Amino acid sequence: MSTDKNSSCFHIKTHITRTQHSRSRYAGTSPNQENNLKLCVKQYTPKNNPNPQDGDVTIIGAVADSYPKEIYEPMWEHLVKELERKGKKIRSLWVADPFNQGESGVLNEKVLGPDPSWFDHGRDLMFVINQFQDEMPHPIVGIGHSMGASHLAHLALLHPRLMHALVIIDPVFQLQGGGQTWARASTFRRDHWPSRKIAEEKLSANPGLKSWDPVVLKKFLEFGLRDCPTEMYPEVPSKGDVPVTLQSTVAQEVYNYIEPTYHDPRLLVPKHLEGREFHPDDVAKASGANFMRAEMAILWRRLEELQPSVMYIFGNTSTVSGEEARKAKIERTGRGVGGNGGVDTDMVKEVVLSCGHLVPLEMPKDTAVSCAEFVDAEVARWVDEETERRVIWNGLSREGQVGLNDLWKEKIGGPAKKPAKEKSETKL
Repeated sequence: MSTDKNSSCFHIKTHITRTQHSRSRYAGTSPNQENNLKLCVKQYTPKNNPNPQDGDVTIIGAVADSYPKEIYEPMWEHLVKELERKGKKIRSLWVADPFNQGESGVLNEKVLGPDPSWFDHGRDLMFVINQFQDEMPHPIVGIGHSMGASHLAHLALLHPRLMHALVIIDPVFQLQGGGQTWARASTFRRDHWPSRKIAEEKLSANPGLKSWDPVVLKKFLEFGLRDCPTEMYPEVPSKGDVPVTLQSTVAQEVYNYIEPTYHDPRLLVPKHLEGREFHPDDVAKASGANFMRAEMAILWRRLEELQPSVMYIFGNTSTVSGEEARKAKIERTGRGVGGNGGVDTDMVKEVVLSCGHLVPLEMPKDTAVSCAEFVDAEVARWVDEETERRVIWNGLSREGQVGLNDLWKEKIGGPAKKPAKEKSETKL
């Protein structure tokens, strides 16, 4: 564990942990290396809350594909301030780079494979929470963006009561489409520069980053670049400037966007499992597409099972959150068996901001304001419900708490009646 003091808002600790046992897919790592993975986790403790109290919220953050976790810090700082205005405080905020990206990806670069799964990080987050559970009491709220929203949705399906509420920011839950356009662009994108200065100049002039908040862009330039040599770029000049590359490799970025539907021997999939994770209807609609993303459709189909209350934050110009797509997600979420009841029970809400898919990177303050309004209400609901639970529980004797009570005995139907003994006939 190390401590980073470079924040006006947080005390920051960095933890290096192990990951969950096994990856979802055989080629998520090199063979026999999937239990040698590390996860880089940052714990942000607000400086305005040195003595946390019962009811202070624990936040689990999850980030989009290929971006370092640190570029979300501007949003977290705004969130602390907005909640403080409402009389609420954050106990601590935890964010981990997925095993194949950011600082985690650097730690694991020698053993990474070509077939990561979105479901790996949800399990890894569960493992992290188990390790630090003494520092993560309820209420717990998850806030995830893009692929990170999928990670938290999966975590909520794994353990429905773990998180009290979810903020899902411009998620990619859908049956078709998704990341192929992004993956194609990234496949041929520049990711190596002769010096950090040149990289910063080129990236700052990139039209795709012009819409970002300036503080977010500054964080990206600080944390999103990595000095060479790396595994992908082992050669460096003996003199002069040190070349740099992206902290998260382009390969791992595009492997997260999409996965092949064609046979690729290096994926190491047993023949009887090839293609089995793709729903037949999705394959038929894809019309022979070379790539899909199975988890995207799996999570769409299971949205109705989400139990935590949910607030969606969409970008109104996002290519994955058009009006019909937004409506479909809202109407589906929580309505099924085990779900929260859906929009009809006021357990699913929606905010639409004037931006694209990269909502918290373009509008960190506005995103934080929306998050704070939801978290404020959800923490108040948790306090009310928890108070009621404790009143009921504490009003019972120990026998009344754990014994078979009268209501149970009544509902089960009382003691079973003994069958009448048959009278034997006397033969003369």
